[in-house]
Amino acid sequence: MKNLQMPKMLMGKELEEAMVSLPPYDLQICNADAATRIMALNDITGVYVPSQMSFEIYSKIYLAMLQSLKKKQTADAVKQGNQNHRRIQGLNYNSVLGGADSFSIIGPSGIGKSTALAKSIALSGGEQAIITDRPYARIIPCVNIQCPHDCSVKGLLLEILSQVDTATGTRYRELAVKNRASIASLIGAVSQVALNNILLIVIDECQNICRNKNGVNLVASMTQLINSSGVSICMVGLPETELFFRREMQLARRSVGLSYPALPCGGYFIRFCETLFSYQYVAHPSRLTPDIIELLYECTGGIIAIVVSTIMEAQQVAIMTGKERLSKETILLAYQE
Repeated sequence: MKNLQMPKMLMGKELEEAMVSLPPYDLQICNADAATRIMALNDITGVYVPSQMSFEIYSKIYLAMLQSLKKKQTADAVKQGNQNHRRIQGLNYNSVLGGADSFSIIGPSGIGKSTALAKSIALSGGEQAIITDRPYARIIPCVNIQCPHDCSVKGLLLEILSQVDTATGTRYRELAVKNRASIASLIGAVSQVALNNILLIVIDECQNICRNKNGVNLVASMTQLINSSGVSICMVGLPETELFFRREMQLARRSVGLSYPALPCGGYFIRFCETLFSYQYVAHPSRLTPDIIELLYECTGGIIAIVVSTIMEAQQVAIMTGKERLSKETILLAYQE
């Protein structure tokens, strides 16, 4: 797989510029009619200012893909492929590659994990298959799936096959369903497909594992998949997921990764608020003051998604009530509503 090249790894200012998202804004919008301005408010949801968390997630994702790429076509990968075929056939098997490259991304909802993850995946190769020759292969840099709400092992495995089929034009899922494959056989099949075609598997919403009685079975199957696939697996979830992983020793060492709390009221939070305040659609734009920053933090607890929603709602309130100013008053009104 020497001829498969990942995109250049970005660092510093170059990475920041690649991740930032600032929708176009014209101050003249403040002179438009109320309906036009309210519709234009949706542009605020497109604002993304990368943080230290964003850079750390990108680095972790990129290096995990690179590590998986290095394992492709090695002697151990060939041995693991033979063991996976034994498993599919219901024979005794062994794990050769292991899962030391697996990790977790843990944090409360709304802090920007999913956006940082999506941008990191896109900058590291994306979710579309890359075709190589010598040897011929279709490699998918990342397969991104959600943990099933009912923690169905078969549902998770079939979803991985479905995404591979979409990216490569294969029929793995159809054949698995047609043959009524057992879970043991499916794990072998998915492990083999991952070994040949995938660099990274991202499993989002892993907190579902903690909330369903089938979670323990899914954990056991994920562990087997990690050990038999030879690819990196990233598990994403809320803080409760971290506590669950710590209790399950078979996942504890494989889920060590990145853990984030809500933002403190510091440099990044202030910079993010300043950026949002540059997108004002009220008739009389105002300045961001320390009092407003303090109020925004009290109302949102440092959760970025709530900051965005609060500022959007505050401007909508200001426009619809005729106050036409983004102020402490309209922010409190939006918060209370």
